[in-house]
Amino acid sequence: MPQLRKFEQDAIVNQTVAIIIENKEEVVATLKATPEYQGLQQKLNSIDDLRKQSKALDKKARLEREEFEKAIEVFNEDVLNSNPIYKLEYNEYSYKHCQDAKGLRFKTDINSYSGALTTIQDKIALALLPKEAVNDIDSIISKIADSFKIQTGGN
Repeated sequence: MPQLRKFEQDAIVNQTVAIIIENKEEVVATLKATPEYQGLQQKLNSIDDLRKQSKALDKKARLEREEFEKAIEVFNEDVLNSNPIYKLEYNEYSYKHCQDAKGLRFKTDINSYSGALTTIQDKIALALLPKEAVNDIDSIISKIADSFKIQTGGN
């Protein structure tokens, strides 16, 4: 048999591919009808259903968490009366396993600048003032506060 030239080989390959492509729809239909393919399609449908459920649960969890965080704010305002020492906090990333719910704890803060320590110090200082100073305390406070007022050109 004589040696085929490259372009002749390419022509044979092209004809073979054309015949294969011609029958591809029939082959694909046959493959889709196999029980193995049907099983794979069912698994894919199951995965899609689980993804939809997961999205719905994520949305529900987000809404529940937002309501929960608002309820904590209400608790701090109504039950604790915005107490400067005690505050209920929630940290969704906390993995402490203790008596309280995961991530839910009471924070006690006496030393913060705006916390109870400053309030207690102020009340003690005022309570320990001599009587004559207590009588003038309102005018003293007014004078000090007036020194911090901002003066504008129109006043």
